[in-house]
Amino acid sequence: MRFNALQAFLLLTLLGSSGFISGIPGSAEETAEVKAEESTTSEKEDATTATDPSLAVKLSSPRETLKTFFGAFKKDGDQKNAVLTLNLSDVPVNVRPTVGMHDAFKLKEVIDRMVFVQYYQVPDDGDSKKPFRLSQITTKLDGADEDDASLIEIAPDQEGYWRFTKGTVQVIGDLYERWKNRPTVEGIIQAEPPFWTPFWFRNLFPAKLTDQHFLLADYQWICLFGLIFIGFLLDRLTRFVLSRFVRGWLHFFDKDNDTTIKSKVFRPIGLLAQGYVWYEGTKLLGLPDFALSILLIALQIFTVIAAIWTCFLLIDVARHYLFRKARKTPSKFDDLLVQLLSKSLKVFVVCVGVLTAAQAFGLPIAGLIGGMGIGGAAIALASKDTFSNIFGSFTVLADRPFEVGDWVITNHVEGTVEAVGFRSTRIRTFYNSLITLPNSLLTTSSVDNMGARRYRRINTMLGVQYDTTPEQIDAFCEGTRELIRRHPYTRKDYYHVYFNQFSDSSLNILLYCFLECPDWAIELRERHRLFNDILRLAKDLNIQFAFPTRTLHMFNHPDTLPEEMPLPDPTHMGQHTAAHIAGPLQGLADRPGPVVFTGPSDVKDLGQGNS
Repeated sequence: MRFNALQAFLLLTLLGSSGFISGIPGSAEETAEVKAEESTTSEKEDATTATDPSLAVKLSSPRETLKTFFGAFKKDGDQKNAVLTLNLSDVPVNVRPTVGMHDAFKLKEVIDRMVFVQYYQVPDDGDSKKPFRLSQITTKLDGADEDDASLIEIAPDQEGYWRFTKGTVQVIGDLYERWKNRPTVEGIIQAEPPFWTPFWFRNLFPAKLTDQHFLLADYQWICLFGLIFIGFLLDRLTRFVLSRFVRGWLHFFDKDNDTTIKSKVFRPIGLLAQGYVWYEGTKLLGLPDFALSILLIALQIFTVIAAIWTCFLLIDVARHYLFRKARKTPSKFDDLLVQLLSKSLKVFVVCVGVLTAAQAFGLPIAGLIGGMGIGGAAIALASKDTFSNIFGSFTVLADRPFEVGDWVITNHVEGTVEAVGFRSTRIRTFYNSLITLPNSLLTTSSVDNMGARRYRRINTMLGVQYDTTPEQIDAFCEGTRELIRRHPYTRKDYYHVYFNQFSDSSLNILLYCFLECPDWAIELRERHRLFNDILRLAKDLNIQFAFPTRTLHMFNHPDTLPEEMPLPDPTHMGQHTAAHIAGPLQGLADRPGPVVFTGPSDVKDLGQGNS
């Protein structure tokens, strides 16, 4: 069986920590003393593990602490309360629940074999700072046994809670080895060990295997090697089952797919299952506290690495699936979105993994995140433009103002979008240069996406000569409308062709219509065809297009000017002439309705023109 580096590291830690570190050596006198210099930070971390609002009552005095401790082991008790009575500030935060539960069970076994605790013998003065030792309530123990009882001490911690001291926690393992084979004190009802705990697991083996011979008990060595074998077996089994399942799934749903699935592809999932089994199984072995702490930390790191590797595998599978879907869509922006999303998810997974691994070493995550926030703020101030460009890229991805291949105009830049990255967008101009535009500018400036147009507008003036008659202008305008209605690329539901203004040298006719074209080349071609047809129409109607001209009138000046014939009544004559042209007086009811865009007329095509 081959080992990779991750498995070799964990196996050495599993064997080394279990075989060569059995506890904290030292005499009873050395371990009984509480260190004079205690870390305030550690005490506060220990205090933060208590989330029960009634903790101040449960740990208000030595008597209440013992009541809370023994009450946790009753049939209806909460075993987590027993952990709260221990000062575990020297134990890494992430393994305190497991180590604390082990120590609480061992301490209960030791006390049950030392003395029958009667609560009236225990002080109930929470204001006193004098520690309480278990030897104070018994007179039946003497010599070494009484010294062992004096090692079990309850004292207030930094937060004022009465707990079993750190010195007591340190000697629990030694006390348990010396007292575990003694009978319980008369009057104490020995309850069955809780299900799925180290003590329940130990009772499954014969008594001759529970005695410690070489650093660990015989059953612990047997279970340790058995756990290693089960972990490797589960790793292989997981990879085999997954490879077979995926191979069958691909064959059933995609028979044309000849992809070969090898079991090594699922190695991270197998390692994750292996690490989880080792982690949960180690809790049942009842190892010494220090060895158990090292093993659990190593197993957590192993599991975190395997979990990150597994997440990378799942992200790659999802990216491959989404990429295949994106390639079937006409939009090229989906391909870019899949790539950016997969990279972002991997960065997020790594960040979560690093924070989890930091927790395995007992580092304060809240302080670490706060420090990262302060450091991140400093870095952000120093590299403001870089971060603004990164956030700009996410804005572009979310809003999707353009796609790859679109013709855009922004920030005095005009061209075709070639690529969108985390920091910048590359635009190919129409004179074939490449402009790199920071993404932060795209969030603060307007982007005119010419490529997203459904219609392309034609807005121009057709200037005809001043000698063009009104009838010719009406015929020319209606003929141009008919060309728009018949042209294959023009928009048929909205167009305007009207005599619009008197210019200096021409009578201007407004041509306002739209072309439905997918790209600029077709737009140019169809605009050319429409304008050519307009020229042919003007020629057939004998209409001349005007250009800027000046007319100079020259005449001989006679000695006497002819007398002008005055109009008899200018106002009346103007009104009479206008009434003759406009027709009868019309009211509101006679107003023409809204403009109706009709289809092409039913005039037969005579084959004229190139439309």
